Amino acid sequence: MSMNKFAVAAAIAISALAFSGSANAVILTGSTGANSVTDYSEAGLVSFDLDLHDFSTTTLNFVLEEGDLAGPLSFNAIVRNLVGLSMYQFSFVLQGIGYAAPGSVDSFSGAQASHTSNTAVVKFPLGETTDLLFGNPTLVDGSSDWLLDTTGLSAGDSFSIVAQVPEPSTVAMMLPLMAGLLLARRRKRD
Repeated sequence: MSMNKFAVAAAIAISALAFSGSANAVILTGSTGANSVTDYSEAGLVSFDLDLHDFSTTTLNFVLEEGDLAGPLSFNAIVRNLVGLSMYQFSFVLQGIGYAAPGSVDSFSGAQASHTSNTAVVKFPLGETTDLLFGNPTLVDGSSDWLLDTTGLSAGDSFSIVAQVPEPSTVAMMLPLMAGLLLARRRKRD
């Protein structure tokens, strides 16, 4: 075999190996927003760390591969609140896929989760300033991943996970300001 033929055959073999591994696992194709995402997804599992640099919305876009369709797709994430501000609510909204079953949610301040077919809402009664464990990313006994429903989906189909800290309503933000103004007025009159 000539050296050129050998080089071409080796390149084809390396390419086949590279693509064979990725053809079985969900693929993060990109994310939008100012927050950092580290992807740990593999066949049958959507998993990532989301570092909140601010409370802006982050959208993560994925493509399903054949290995993700054997049953429900497991989903877990670590959300790190690097901002250090109290977070009272957090949600994962699904687009193009839905929740099949809820899993665990753990946080330092005590989290309470609820979900619909495409939205999981986590509330923190005391405010959360550190990490949120959504599902079981640290493999703790007694915790479980959330499950995503892949029924009717095929390899190559895409879906998105929108991670967001809902903005407090304008009224809620204005209440302390208005109360302060009323107190200042009262003091001025007295």
